Amino acid sequence: MTNEEFLKLTTEDKINHILSLADYKKQQELLDFLKIKDKFEHIKVSGKVKTIKANPKSISCNTIGGQNSGGELYIDLELISDNPFQPRLQIEQSKLEELAKSIKKRGLLQPIVLNKSSENVYEIIAGHTRRDAVKFNGDTKVKAIIFSSYSIDDVNYKNIMLSNAIVENIHRNDLNPIETAISFTNALKEGIYKNQAELAVAISKQKIYVTKILSILKLQEVILEDLRKNKSTKDVQALYFLQRINDLEIQRNMYFSLIEQKINREDIIEYVKNMNNENVKIEVKPFVFKKNKIEIKSDFSKLTGKQKKELENELNGIIKKYIPS
Repeated sequence: MTNEEFLKLTTEDKINHILSLADYKKQQELLDFLKIKDKFEHIKVSGKVKTIKANPKSISCNTIGGQNSGGELYIDLELISDNPFQPRLQIEQSKLEELAKSIKKRGLLQPIVLNKSSENVYEIIAGHTRRDAVKFNGDTKVKAIIFSSYSIDDVNYKNIMLSNAIVENIHRNDLNPIETAISFTNALKEGIYKNQAELAVAISKQKIYVTKILSILKLQEVILEDLRKNKSTKDVQALYFLQRINDLEIQRNMYFSLIEQKINREDIIEYVKNMNNENVKIEVKPFVFKKNKIEIKSDFSKLTGKQKKELENELNGIIKKYIPS
């Protein structure tokens, strides 16, 4: 069977095929292939072959009563709790309501993923926000997939749930750097991974990525609070360079200038590279390029009517010069 043929199999058939292989190397090759080609499948299939051998249930996709043709279940919301090792930050109310409205109109397109820790007790592996949106709509059940059944007393329970929290953060489209940084910190503190290099290998990232994510927690509290509450930016590179600025006032001013788009990542990097130069000043740009348009950030409130008219004429002249009609 070729890798492409393997990728076309159902999740259950993929799992059964991997378990049927006696060759460790071939198992690992298929897992690595899945990790690259299908990130969501990577959540369902453990990245460690030794886990497959010792605990086949960790990748079992068998479900219990009430499943539909897609292998999904409808689970009572009151039976579902958060992953205890997933840092849950405040969800912006407007975004929650927007998602709830979409689910109400189109239904829940992507089921939440659960661990069944005991009879009628479930924990979320992926889909906390989707669960909250369904609950906001007043529904009592949510569409879900059960892919593991680790009990709290299981020796591997903590490792599996913490690893799942990390994988969920890395693969989410709305990556929250604070949640990810906390997940990384917890994983290293609990000894799930011996060091940053081992963690990087586990999530298929370079070590510098892990280092930069962890460094975000060094930012001053006013910035961290804004990131928690407003999720103002997902630019890990910019945040990494910001935390290298020791002057807290400058660090704070540059952060808010960044999210207001008065400066960009390159400006922060340039400042950090020249921090020892006393003549370096923070330049707040009066305008920014945004894809195919220019957004002016300057304050024109103090201009007279005549000055505004003159500015308008000059801008029209510039536009005609560079973008002839």
